Amino acid sequence: MRRCTARGKIFRAAGRALDEAAPVPHIETSDVCKTGIADDGRRPVTTHREVVGALLRAAADGDSVVLATVVRVTGSSYGGVGARMVIRTDGSTVGLVSGGCLESDLAEHARRVHANGRPDLVTYDTRDDDDAPWGLGLGCNGLIEVLLEPLPPVRARDVAAIIDQALAGDAPSVIATVIRAPGSEPGLPTVGSHALLGNADIQTIGEWAGSVLADAAEHVDEALAAGRRGLVREFGTTEVAFEVVMPAVLLVVCGTGPDAAPVARFASQLGWDVTVIDHRPLTDVHFARFPGARVVECAEALRLTDVVPLTPRSAAVVMSHNFPRDRDYVQALLAANVAYLGVLGPRARTERMIAELTTNSGTSPTIGDRFFAPVGMDIGGEGPDAIALSIISQVSAVTSGRAGGHLRDRRAPLHASPPPVATTGNV
Repeated sequence: MRRCTARGKIFRAAGRALDEAAPVPHIETSDVCKTGIADDGRRPVTTHREVVGALLRAAADGDSVVLATVVRVTGSSYGGVGARMVIRTDGSTVGLVSGGCLESDLAEHARRVHANGRPDLVTYDTRDDDDAPWGLGLGCNGLIEVLLEPLPPVRARDVAAIIDQALAGDAPSVIATVIRAPGSEPGLPTVGSHALLGNADIQTIGEWAGSVLADAAEHVDEALAAGRRGLVREFGTTEVAFEVVMPAVLLVVCGTGPDAAPVARFASQLGWDVTVIDHRPLTDVHFARFPGARVVECAEALRLTDVVPLTPRSAAVVMSHNFPRDRDYVQALLAANVAYLGVLGPRARTERMIAELTTNSGTSPTIGDRFFAPVGMDIGGEGPDAIALSIISQVSAVTSGRAGGHLRDRRAPLHASPPPVATTGNV
């Protein structure tokens, strides 16, 4: 592998950016519920989920791809460590590693990686105030290193699995990647080897030789503290980059009215794990109205936790527009201790709901700071899409530990690190 510093003109990719996921309807039936999920291929291509999907499609089709991953950032950048882009042999791409200023140039570098089958490390340094010699129009005032690794079908499937496992976790995890190694001889670490750290079991891909993996595992807490900025450490002649992967937000939307569709759509576009609840039997109409979301039939709102696994990391929005049903949803969700609970409707309606729950149980339910009614942030606007944007903004702020103010007024780093997480097992 060679390190390449990209300079010169910007190149155009051979093909257009694509995300042609085929619709995959799926229905499961049980005594409690029916669920369905569909994907119409119209979702944006900026999330880990989309990259995972592109890798799995390549593996299923027997195609080789190049995976571009940001492994080091110094100074300012659009995408943090772990931003990814899948580059196919025709030059078409899925995902973003920047705001669009590096993608075409990386696609050109990927041609060489496709051809020779060797990983490459490309460096973009825009810390010079005068970026005219670049011809890339960057100006982010930072240094970015991007690892380009060739992935045959089996390897693409394995990389997708490790990213997907990190997204499905209950806490932030760390993916360690070998970005520089002395060679490819047996018994030595190889560039492009990955390890999922932060859980009891360490999952690995590629060759981790000697003590490098054990040494890397000792840096999990340091990597978690670094957050989006990532971390790079040298272990002898091997260089390892550490990336923090935040679990996907688990959003439950209770209701299928016209105003629920944009809530589910925005959340799916962000790569969240979205479940939509309806009390009526499922039909194909559900799949058309809620692409990218799992749709669940739950005839009895009080049995919601029997239908959908809820954890202290889950977020939920109650918006069925039926007062008794919404009240029962709220009762079930409060008992489940979800991280966020928003209720659509006037304040007086929710106060009546809580009063009835208190009368029925004899004690007032514990609400705390996780309860938001009326739901949403005060951002103005009219109509279902504006309401959905307000709701999704609030869920994002709460689950990210943010107040939701103006970035202009923020004096702390824009991309704060996640809180340290207790680790188990070998890490």
